[in-house]
Amino acid sequence: MLDLQKLGKHEIILPRSMATCLDFVAIWGSDPNRAQLGRLCAAAIAVCTDHAKCLPAYPIMSGDPIAFGHKILDRLLDAGVAPAYIYEQGSNLLIEMMKEIPTEKRVEEKANFILPPEEL
Repeated sequence: MLDLQKLGKHEIILPRSMATCLDFVAIWGSDPNRAQLGRLCAAAIAVCTDHAKCLPAYPIMSGDPIAFGHKILDRLLDAGVAPAYIYEQGSNLLIEMMKEIPTEKRVEEKANFILPPEEL
């Protein structure tokens, strides 16, 4: 549960789109500077509370979490959310998004899976 102060408390729901998760994790893994990291963390909060419609939706066509995060960071700070909370919770959400992206090994295991004859 995320406490977004004036925006309320909201359940965390990771994005269904693995492409969205990959957008965020790819930028996170590129070693963003501190300002970019703050924006990325704010954007992660937004995509994981998208169901609540309390923050703008991530524009998937641009695929730019950093630019999106600037707007979200302003909204969160205006709502009274502390910067440290944004960094902490956003980082936790980025970790969870990273876990959703299939590894090469998981993809290979799924591709090599053959049902036993009785299940065909």
